[in-house]
Amino acid sequence: MRNFLPKQLDIKRLELLQPALQKSNLIVYGEIHGIKENSDVVYTLVNKLGVKRLAIEASPTVLNFINSVKTGSYDFSLIDEDLFDLSILSLEMIKTIAILLQQNQLKELVFIDTFFDNLDEDAIIPPSPQEREEQLAKNILGIDGSLPTLCIMGQWHTQPKVVTDGETRHESALYRLRKTKPNVPFIHNIYRQGQLFNDGKIIELPDNPAVSSCYEIVQKTYIDFDLHVPRATRISLC
Repeated sequence: MRNFLPKQLDIKRLELLQPALQKSNLIVYGEIHGIKENSDVVYTLVNKLGVKRLAIEASPTVLNFINSVKTGSYDFSLIDEDLFDLSILSLEMIKTIAILLQQNQLKELVFIDTFFDNLDEDAIIPPSPQEREEQLAKNILGIDGSLPTLCIMGQWHTQPKVVTDGETRHESALYRLRKTKPNVPFIHNIYRQGQLFNDGKIIELPDNPAVSSCYEIVQKTYIDFDLHVPRATRISLC
């Protein structure tokens, strides 16, 4: 991991994103956690779109570890390592963020997932997952519009429409965000093939020949974009 360095990708039609970001100053990016290439994508978007703030699906409690990575010490005593098993924030992504901060490409880092920080562990009735979506959306709405911002979340939190399963109704953070800011643009990663590591398991992605064999932006609506990723490689655990 100490030798890992993110790289800038050649993403076809990347310029399609620029007007949307300039108009909103916020763009939401939905990834499948546990894939190395996500780090390269974020590194590329920050550098080539002029992003100056990252908002990430993580708690402020990870900041001290990110700072240790910036100095090259990788002090794992500063972080709950279960975070890596869940793959919400990979070591590759943490190092990418640290490098972007070191390079002064980013002026600000915002942590939008504060839901688990204030949970009552003795509560008889567990909180609803929808409360987390509400908290994520509220934290995103609390970000001022002074800097071009890329907001990174897993794809369960970026479902653009309501998902129903029997009596269960899922209103994602993105869906809730767009209730207040309907014109927030959204990038949805889709992967052609490969593997990911998530929730302690290696998962094979089925081949999807409809996805381009190169990195490419496909515009779906004036605010919705797909980002084709030709191959997914599972993240490292150390």
